[in-house]
Amino acid sequence: MQRLFDLLIDLIKWIFDFLRSVAESAIGKFQEINLFEKLIVVNTIAAFFAIVLPMARYFIFETYFTINNPLAVHLIGIVVVMFAAMYFPGLKTFIAREALNAYYLGWVIYIGAAREISKAPYEITFGYYLNLIVPAIYMVLSFLSFIVYRD
Repeated sequence: MQRLFDLLIDLIKWIFDFLRSVAESAIGKFQEINLFEKLIVVNTIAAFFAIVLPMARYFIFETYFTINNPLAVHLIGIVVVMFAAMYFPGLKTFIAREALNAYYLGWVIYIGAAREISKAPYEITFGYYLNLIVPAIYMVLSFLSFIVYRD
């Protein structure tokens, strides 16, 4: 029984050390990147809220029902690309970042302007505007990072 307990303690220590080393590596990488790339990482918090907050709501049966972001999966992909692009600086990466964010922004504007978020009569909520702001901030920060810190 004591041996099993010792193995369990060793496993917990190993997991804790592994997680600590991953966290130290992530913090070290964060400290190495330039200011605009750091702001891109911080903008990911806003991107998370843009993904989970409802884009619209409608009133039926004396209750408000919310409509989720139909493009949320694409924004998750954009966040992954924005993180991966930190490891591959250059013109091609910059163009890919700008093109993806512009494409997403175009679709968000389109579904809002065409009233295509839902077939139900709805009103726009803060989540929709956040879906406009996040890719715009990504585009501005990517541009500034490329212009100021290009090789």
